[in-house]
Amino acid sequence: MDFSWNRTVFIVTFSQIIAIVSSTSGPEDFPIGAALQLSPGDDARSFDDEIPNSFTSAYVNVTYKDSANTWKWERTEVGRYGGGYVGPAFGVVVHVTADNDPSDHSGCRLPFRSSRGDRQLPKPGEPWIALIKRGHCNFESKVDNAFKSKATGVLVYNDRDSVDLDKMKLSNDNDRNISAVFTYKWKGEEIAKLLENDTKVLVHMTIASRSTSPSATINRTSVLFVSVTFIVLMIISLAWLVFYYVQRFRYIHAKDRLSKKLCNAARKALSKIPTKNIKSDDNEVQEGECCAICIEPYKISEVLRMLPCHHEFHKSCIDPWLLEHRTCPMCKMDILRHYGFMVSVPKYPQVYNY
Repeated sequence: MDFSWNRTVFIVTFSQIIAIVSSTSGPEDFPIGAALQLSPGDDARSFDDEIPNSFTSAYVNVTYKDSANTWKWERTEVGRYGGGYVGPAFGVVVHVTADNDPSDHSGCRLPFRSSRGDRQLPKPGEPWIALIKRGHCNFESKVDNAFKSKATGVLVYNDRDSVDLDKMKLSNDNDRNISAVFTYKWKGEEIAKLLENDTKVLVHMTIASRSTSPSATINRTSVLFVSVTFIVLMIISLAWLVFYYVQRFRYIHAKDRLSKKLCNAARKALSKIPTKNIKSDDNEVQEGECCAICIEPYKISEVLRMLPCHHEFHKSCIDPWLLEHRTCPMCKMDILRHYGFMVSVPKYPQVYNY
């Protein structure tokens, strides 16, 4: 029985190799042929180890007999190699369990047992792939236990539904030449379901493609330069804003104080400017003169303000003007200078309101 099974495995494997090499259906067949030519001493290991953030995708080829006793072969790119050795692996799939717990498929405890009815691992010399569920221990422990159990490859499936595949962190400072591939939860459960009723399933893991994540192409020096430049510009901008608002506050505060000083001085000067009440025989009434501010003719009993420049205006019209402008609206005479009120005006840099 074992001899016939081994012969069947050889025929199926040889048929897969011939079909892959001779197929011209598309460029995706090339990586498989290339993968079959890799040897344990090839440079497959060095790619993932030397290039940061790089990963190698894997084809997971599954061969089994269906209910009609017909061989079925499925080939999908649903895996990602872990760190360390990267290369092809082929063998009978064994859904490993713990020795004292048949429901434990984590591969964290030795010795391994099979999920088959007899719970026996394949015989020595027969290649087999350990199907292990993620969880309960790190990937390094799982792969190391599979290597100690004489497995030719490890297929770890996720314990959660996820659209992304993680790259297993594995050490490469030893001579452990065993391929470890991480796959989706649904794929692992699909293979585990095929293994029910002691059905024999073959898995062939091969290299699909090698890629580098976008973050690996970013130059760290460039990132550092941009970050430092951004921080320096932010500091300069912040310092300029602080300086601007300090100057603006000082300017507004000084302007308010100056306005109060000028207004007080204007009130004192205004108290020294004489006024008069218009009478019927005054020239203003006789000649029909008008106030230059309100353009209204002077009338009897109205109060006029007599400026030192001899210009006359309604008191109610000229007083608000003098308090604000402190000059004659006609000749621009400065009443503060005329009456000896000198107010020093400090010089501040102009602050633009934008």
